Amino acid sequence: MVMRLIMIFVLLTGLTGCLKKAVDENASMESAVTEEAVVDVAQEPQASQGKSVSVEPAVSQAATVEKPSVQDIQQALKNADLYEGKIDGILGPNTRKAIEAFQSQNGLKVDAKAGPKTWQKLKEYLVK
Repeated sequence: MVMRLIMIFVLLTGLTGCLKKAVDENASMESAVTEEAVVDVAQEPQASQGKSVSVEPAVSQAATVEKPSVQDIQQALKNADLYEGKIDGILGPNTRKAIEAFQSQNGLKVDAKAGPKTWQKLKEYLVK
């Protein structure tokens, strides 16, 4: 029984040391990575070998896609004389019908969704 307790103690002590080392290494790695510099080790193998690598700033896809508000969509549709309802921010049946009419008039896929292609043309009618 005593022997078993000693073995457990030694095992736990060793694990604690390993965990502390891993935490310390992780903290130093986190401080080396910033939002401006993200390296994919699979694409830049020299980074995993401790060599210096230059990288471009990371840009998320979400930051490059413009997502309009329903109010903007409704206002643009109203300015295009396709929407007669209230600018209420609700994507209801009248707004969807107006989007479909706009898509049909502009040679776009008619799906009642103001996706990127539809919004690209529709935002020309948005006067702020």
